[in-house]
Amino acid sequence: MRDAFQAWKQGIPAVVLVHEPFATLAKAQCQSLGAKDPTTLVYKQDAPARESDEESIEKARHVAAEVVRLLSHV
Repeated sequence: MRDAFQAWKQGIPAVVLVHEPFATLAKAQCQSLGAKDPTTLVYKQDAPARESDEESIEKARHVAAEVVRLLSHV
């Protein structure tokens, strides 16, 4: 979060990656830092012990593709 905020202050596009359980806290943190409308990607929390390697890889690919999409709209 703070890395993304520092990047934004320097004019560098960035995306905040947040697991679902922390979405509300992340929004509050962004507001406290002064980020008006941060580019944020909220995604399902990882559970490697309960997921197959294929599921983890697919999830990672989806998140990476979403980050690219978000950055292309900044």
